[in-house]
Amino acid sequence: MLNGECEKGGVSMKTLLEEQKIEDTIRRIPQDSFTVLNFIQVFKELYPEDWKRLRERFGQFGEKRRYTVSTYLSNRLDLYSQKSHSLLRPFIRYSQGKFKDCRRTSKEEKKHFGSPWISVFNKR
Repeated sequence: MLNGECEKGGVSMKTLLEEQKIEDTIRRIPQDSFTVLNFIQVFKELYPEDWKRLRERFGQFGEKRRYTVSTYLSNRLDLYSQKSHSLLRPFIRYSQGKFKDCRRTSKEEKKHFGSPWISVFNKR
């Protein structure tokens, strides 16, 4: 991917969020394990214009949208974690009747995220 562009079916497409910005944000998160809410907190400080653009595009929880900016970023972290060069351990999705890399949200987290479950990402 060069300059935030990727190729899909021979057509060049601009990504909404460059992988380098995901990596920069992960490096700045002090904890070894974090949620998308931790990621957002650091991302907003590093890239306020990108945050504004993504928030305007997807909306935040509580704005009557199912797919929100936090959902988008959580999905991007999940996909990024599956790459061989990722700074994260591969995220383990629901398997064998349980959530391995998820935990219940606190009341405060649920107010900002919406779901009773939240993904936990782990650095390598």
